[in-house]
Amino acid sequence: MNISRLCLLVLGVALAATAPAYSQGYIVPNGVTYSTAGLSAVIHVMQSSTNGDYTGFILRPQFKTPWSPDYYAIFSFDAGAPDEGVRTFFTSQNDPMSLEPILAGAYTELVLGNYYDFDPGVPFYLGFYTGHTNGAPPGAYSDPVLGWGEFVNNQGVIQMLDSALEVGGGGIYVGTQTIIPIPEPGFLSLSACGVLIFGWRFRRLNPAASGNGAITAGFHTERSGRAVPERHR
Repeated sequence: MNISRLCLLVLGVALAATAPAYSQGYIVPNGVTYSTAGLSAVIHVMQSSTNGDYTGFILRPQFKTPWSPDYYAIFSFDAGAPDEGVRTFFTSQNDPMSLEPILAGAYTELVLGNYYDFDPGVPFYLGFYTGHTNGAPPGAYSDPVLGWGEFVNNQGVIQMLDSALEVGGGGIYVGTQTIIPIPEPGFLSLSACGVLIFGWRFRRLNPAASGNGAITAGFHTERSGRAVPERHR
């Protein structure tokens, strides 16, 4: 086995050995909880699983509508606590609730003080992104937690049907318990080192390979006396 193949084999074994090295995260029990205050729905979202610190928001009934004359259908979105808050988004089932689509503006974000229409009897999903700021820019959180909740307007009162919140991973798929993994820093470092080592070995071997290629090409041209057309599969 020549040196280049040996390098490839060693690098492949090293990467294969670390392929499972992903941060899977975990689901926080009672990460999203629900309570009522009169006709208002209060949603609590855990900011930190270590100290049980919660933030949240309130959906307050405001107006009935001609298409819903018996029950409230228009609700305001209000802060639940005077803290960092929780960024909340309209999402759909199986959407990836992770930082990439959030930063890309893929989801419509609920704005404090605004009014939103929730038709009675129609379930809907909200995605959550929160944590502690610790000097992070506005709207960003250190040690973020990401989650989702399924809700329904039940005769003028918003009720929670299901929810999940993950910590330590890369996010979660809405409507599921499936966490989006992220590579561990050690895996990324090893991958980068492997690429550098392979590149260095290839650069050392490349001059010799180029010389052999020139000799072979010259020999072939002398034997055939004409250019060989490229073969197309």
